[in-house]
Formats: sequence, C-alpha cells, structure tokens
Amino acid sequence: MAFKDLPDHILIEKCREDNLQAYDALFFRYFKKIYSFALSSLHDEDIAKELSMDVMLRLWQKKGDILIEADLSAYLFQSIRNALYNHWRRKAVLTRPIEYLEDNLAHVSRPADYNLNHKELQHLYQEKLNLLSPQRKQVFRLSREENMSYSEIASHLNLSIHTVRNHINASLQHFRDHLQELATILLPILALIAVLAKA
Repeated sequence: MAFKDLPDHILIEKCREDNLQAYDALFFRYFKKIYSFALSSLHDEDIAKELSMDVMLRLWQKKGDILIEADLSAYLFQSIRNALYNHWRRKAVLTRPIEYLEDNLAHVSRPADYNLNHKELQHLYQEKLNLLSPQRKQVFRLSREENMSYSEIASHLNLSIHTVRNHINASLQHFRDHLQELATILLPILALIAVLAKA
C-alpha cells in the first residue's frame, strides 16, 4: 500500500520513526485544506501560507507527542485556528495599540495613570519603529497600518515579494525583542481590554 493511502494514525507512527515519506503524505493531504481555511480568514496569500507552513512544520517537530485514533483534521484545524488567533493578537498589540485603545476604551473607566501610560507607550512604540531602516519601516507601515498585502507592497515599492516578506519578519522580530520593555506599560491597558471584551 502506498503512503498516500495509509490512514493518519499509521502515518504519524511512521513519522515518529523519522520517515519523511510518511510526513510528505500528511503534508500533501492537509496543507491545502488548512491554507484555504487560513486564507478565508486573512485574505492574504503570503501570511496564510506562512502560518500554514508553520503548522505543518510543528506537526513534524511534535510528532512524538501527537496521539490520535482516527485522522489529524481536528488537531490541524485547531492548530491553524490558534495560529490565526496569535497572528491577530500580535498584530493588535505590536502594530495598532494606540488606535485600538482609543477606539475601544473610550467609555471604560480608566486608572489615574492611564494618560501617562498611553503617552509613554506611544513614545516607545514610535521609538522602536524609528530604529528600523527607512525602507523596512515603510514596508512595515504599509502592511500593518495601511493593511496592504505583500504583493501590493511589492508592487507599490517596486520590490520583490521575498524582500517584503523579509522586511516584515525582521520588523516583527525587532518588536518581539523589545516587547519586555513595553510589557509594564501594556499590562494595565490590556487588562482594560479584557474588561471591555466581557462587557
């Protein structure tokens, strides 16, 4: 029986034995499905592909921990949902904190030091953004503030999609590296978001 005809649980067992043919069979069985799901939520082919590739890569990395009795559908679709959730959460926290807070917390009772935290957060965000190279900053703003797709940015700036993707990835890593510095300011503000979400 060919690998493509084997059930998921058998393929996972073979993956645990580092069988790449078994992994390839699972990849081709599920990648297009989770990619289509991600694309329907994001409407951005490049990011949907990146998130889907990450999910499939983690499948190989965690092959020793996955226990299934039937197929992998539930596991992989939950994984891509988690990836989408994390993507939107990072985007909200790292790239649109000021606008998000102003739009959504207008009617929430604010602590006495809210205005100070708001200004300090805005200052730190701009400070970290300005540490990026001019082109990287421009690419990042077009992606996160103008909601342009990678292909639209590439066409607008006369760059390759590969270059745009590299700029975005490097920019996000830059913000992640400085996230701890922002955490003490973000925590009380994010707590207000949590209150608003339950209202």
